[in-house]
Amino acid sequence: MAAAPDAAATRTLVLMRHAEAFPGPYGDPSPHSDLGRPLTPGGRRQAHERGTQLREIGFVPELVLISPAMRSGETYAAFGPFSTTAAPQVRQDGRLYECGSASILDVLREVPEKINNIIVIGHNPDLYHLVMDLAGHAIDDPDKIILIRGFPVASLACFTVHGPWHALARKQVSLTRALCN
Repeated sequence: MAAAPDAAATRTLVLMRHAEAFPGPYGDPSPHSDLGRPLTPGGRRQAHERGTQLREIGFVPELVLISPAMRSGETYAAFGPFSTTAAPQVRQDGRLYECGSASILDVLREVPEKINNIIVIGHNPDLYHLVMDLAGHAIDDPDKIILIRGFPVASLACFTVHGPWHALARKQVSLTRALCN
């Protein structure tokens, strides 16, 4: 029998769109070309700034979920270190790339209960749809209304999770922060 999650544990979920990447080669719309797009120098700066902001709020990931696109992995790498403790587990998952917001939710629902802090680095429109679904009416809050304008590169949304990962849904989360500039 699996141990019950610690009711006192605070769980944090961060959903982030990758930082700015170079466009694909002209005339090559293939998935392979898109997956190989690296970050621009500005994108590296954006990602580093987001890493700094996450450290300032005390977020230390235990699990980093990234899509197979180069720009997702480079976004995480540009964050810089979160702490001097053990490095987080980094897992690449193809279901985080152009598979729909329900697919991202499925990946999150498979996370072991011992994990408390997760960051997902992925892509629009799927990530934005999941953010909006989980945020629900919280976007009516003046500090979070920015989400209705979209989810440009390097945007992130932080949620406090009130329950097990396998039950992750709107009623189980609270939007605590949205950075979309």
